[in-house]
Amino acid sequence: MEKIKYSKCIVILFLLLVFGFTGATFAAPERTFSENENRMLATAPEFSWKTLFEGKFTSDYETYITDQFFLRDQWIQLKTLSEMAINKQDVNGVYIGKDGYLIERHETSKVDAEMLAKSLERLEEFTKKYAEKLGTDHVKIMLVPTASEILLDKLPMFATGFDQNGMLDSLYERLPEGTALDVRDMLMTHADEYIYYKTDHHWTTLGAFYAYQAWAEAMGFEVPDLKDVKQTAVSEEFHGTVYSKLNLDLSKDTMHRFELPSTPSKVEVTLDMASKMDTMYNEKYLSMKDKYSYYLDGNHGLTEITSNGEGKGTLLIIKDSYAHCFAPFTVGNYKKVYMVDFRYFNMPISSFIEQYGITDVLVLYNAVTFATDTHSGAFVR
Repeated sequence: MEKIKYSKCIVILFLLLVFGFTGATFAAPERTFSENENRMLATAPEFSWKTLFEGKFTSDYETYITDQFFLRDQWIQLKTLSEMAINKQDVNGVYIGKDGYLIERHETSKVDAEMLAKSLERLEEFTKKYAEKLGTDHVKIMLVPTASEILLDKLPMFATGFDQNGMLDSLYERLPEGTALDVRDMLMTHADEYIYYKTDHHWTTLGAFYAYQAWAEAMGFEVPDLKDVKQTAVSEEFHGTVYSKLNLDLSKDTMHRFELPSTPSKVEVTLDMASKMDTMYNEKYLSMKDKYSYYLDGNHGLTEITSNGEGKGTLLIIKDSYAHCFAPFTVGNYKKVYMVDFRYFNMPISSFIEQYGITDVLVLYNAVTFATDTHSGAFVR
């Protein structure tokens, strides 16, 4: 009899948890954006018999419930703690490394080999075309490996992932001589320094600065010394995108602003041909979760930077967000700097280069973003 009562209690408790959390999920207001994860959340899919029979409705509905689940962030944290307790090598696609580093694991299965091959061909075609038009000295391709390829001593034993080095070797050997700017050895040289964030997928401003030194040398500009750079810590409470996958406060990051001797005293930044700023840094983001958008106001299709500096020519940076803390270094070298993000930019790039008098081009992505990008067709438009 006692066993029967105990079993009933377990069943009742289980049902209360299942229906209680389900009810709370539906009763709670629908969220459209997760500040913690810095992404849009799935909203309730519209029902139709067609999407039901195709399986799309059930798939979308599952995503919707997952995104809207009651106390979602707390459940992510609990899952992280439970997997850490059994010494799992990676948790939710994140290696818990040494010295507080949380390093994304980039799975080979998430890279579409056919799509990547097309992206590499398109970038090769773009590079050859503009190396011929502008000169090989005026076109540089810099695909930056992520922390998992550089901070090897921080990773657990037998850590695996997408072969970024193999992709970069394949690309660089196909590009016109002098156009590939391979920063791998340089980053490895500084791997014991703070060149990648501990909780975010980006490199730090220091990592970007070392890459800028390599780029400036390749372009024939004066190369600044780190000791001559004014460094200002703008936040010591940065929790980035990798932290959001675990929702566990194992470490914090410090964000810096660098000012070179060549940094102009006045700038004007135009975002998507509309709003303007008189700075390359938007202070409002420092009080938000998405602190990395402090650099050049985050992602925009087109960013234009003009200054009162002594630079000449016009630089176009075709980029992902790795360029946001890099681009401010280049402003002193040019009359104008444009940044284009193909995810949000619709104008044919060939027309843009001709219409805006571009003299120099830098393609700057992190290697994994490039490998998984679906917008590479824009290189040949």
